[in-house]
Amino acid sequence: MKLLLNRILCCFLLFVGFKTLTAQTKLPSILSDNMLLQQSSEVKIWGWDNPGQNIIVNLSWSKSIKTITDESGKWELFVSTPKAGKIGKMKISGSTKLSISNILFGEVWLCSGQSNMERELGFRNGQKPIVNFWEESQKATSSSIRMFVVQRKKSDTTLEDCVGKWVECTPETVLKFSAVGYFFGKQLSDKLNTPIGLIQSAWGGTKVEPWTPIEGIEKTMLKKGKQNKFSNLYNGMIAPLTNYKIKGAIWYQGESNVLNWKQYKTLFPNMITSWRNQWNIGSFPFYFVQIAPYNYPDKFGVPRIVEAQLEALKLPNTGVAATQDIGAFYDIHPPQKKEVGRRLSLIALNNIYGKKEVVYTGPFLKSYKIEAEKLIIQFETPGSQLHSVGAAMGKIPAFYIAGENKTFHKAQVKQDGNKIIVSSSKVKNPVAVRYNWKNNANGTIYNKHGLPALPFRTDNWDQVLYADAE
Repeated sequence: MKLLLNRILCCFLLFVGFKTLTAQTKLPSILSDNMLLQQSSEVKIWGWDNPGQNIIVNLSWSKSIKTITDESGKWELFVSTPKAGKIGKMKISGSTKLSISNILFGEVWLCSGQSNMERELGFRNGQKPIVNFWEESQKATSSSIRMFVVQRKKSDTTLEDCVGKWVECTPETVLKFSAVGYFFGKQLSDKLNTPIGLIQSAWGGTKVEPWTPIEGIEKTMLKKGKQNKFSNLYNGMIAPLTNYKIKGAIWYQGESNVLNWKQYKTLFPNMITSWRNQWNIGSFPFYFVQIAPYNYPDKFGVPRIVEAQLEALKLPNTGVAATQDIGAFYDIHPPQKKEVGRRLSLIALNNIYGKKEVVYTGPFLKSYKIEAEKLIIQFETPGSQLHSVGAAMGKIPAFYIAGENKTFHKAQVKQDGNKIIVSSSKVKNPVAVRYNWKNNANGTIYNKHGLPALPFRTDNWDQVLYADAE
């Protein structure tokens, strides 16, 4: 019996000794060499070690900070970051020692969504090349732009870490990064003269539901339980990032939700609100891209999902970048990614970075009224007077009007300053007007900064008839 107890004790001591020898301080992959931390703020640093382990974080720009791991081995603390301009180092001492070098400070933005956000700048088989991708990549040497790509991962439970690494922007690394994300960050870096950190977490062909924390999904949509795989992309690709301080997020998604556009009106704002709750840094900026014209099977797929997207504008600190004029009807991945990134950057420059002279939105419907056989639309046109395509020839296409019978006819259109006057000999008593309310409609009204109006309608009819083919 004594011999057995001695053997058990020896095994226990060997086990403890093995654990002690193999235990190590661990950091999440997002905290690594070349990272960019949000400037002039309190940012969280966190990791794992033995329970009850003392942790010391030494900073090159500030005094050291201490903490101790909890009973599960987790630790976290907050550090103050300086303004952009410094390059920092960090040393973490626990059961083992780690160091992080080449740290920059600037503005951190998350870039998420489906394939149009995931689409890298470099060439991809089966898709048209991004316009001028090679020329753009060859001049993309910038140590002040840092990029992190989250590896694709689905999970039924929330994960604490993801796979990825920070890299400096070079002609090689940029080809593997989101084109929209890069062009957005490049514009901000140039205009603000500030380092920019970009985190790409995107997956092509995905709906909004998997990106939403489970508490953001309506209970009525959970009838099939886990079979629907709700939240599995949030769990695997967003949750591991929520400790990392960001300035804001850009989002390009919605193509996969065209068929459930009515639910998207609730799902999309719920996702935004849920992300903000999880980050717990307030209503951070969230800017998204209008789904571009494309020939979906549902002939009204584009305007309906755009209308659903715009519900998110009711939330604070949101904005939309219009793409009504730069779609590719035959390609769900429009190649004009630089312009998309630029338009997103205009919103941020005006709304967040104090560049109030920057115009970031095109014309939008302000009001309308009916006078006899005409319908008069008043536009709000930031930055300039309304500019229309075809006005010089007496034709401004893409407007349809209808009477109470819900039958739409092509409208005859005249411009009067910021007003558009529509009529049709076939509609004696117009009650509704639609602009670009179809999948493959191109932009015809802009402001003079070249920003187009979004599709809109003044009715809420689901079933209508179009009497004239365009």
